[in-house]
Amino acid sequence: MKSTIQILHVVTNAGRSKKTGNDYDMRMAQCIVHKVNKDTGVIEPLVGELLLPQRYMDTVPGMYEVEFEVAISQQKRVESAVSLLTPIPLKATSGVSLAAPKVV
Repeated sequence: MKSTIQILHVVTNAGRSKKTGNDYDMRMAQCIVHKVNKDTGVIEPLVGELLLPQRYMDTVPGMYEVEFEVAISQQKRVESAVSLLTPIPLKATSGVSLAAPKVV
């Protein structure tokens, strides 16, 4: 399944597990999912966090097409995980700005 997302900020969560003593380093992308309503065709924004796989830890804010695959969590739950994250180049004529609005 493919979706368009806008990553606004990436939060680092790193440390050492008290239970196992193993080091961990996770990146949570705070993002907006641009979900298209199948009935109306209208884009309905959803706000949430996305766990970035290790190969995408250096991802910067921007627009991306993300492809998901089925995965099993540590709690044995069926979930989706990022399998492919592709940057969407900005078009100069699109009129859409990803920059933060100016505060006056």
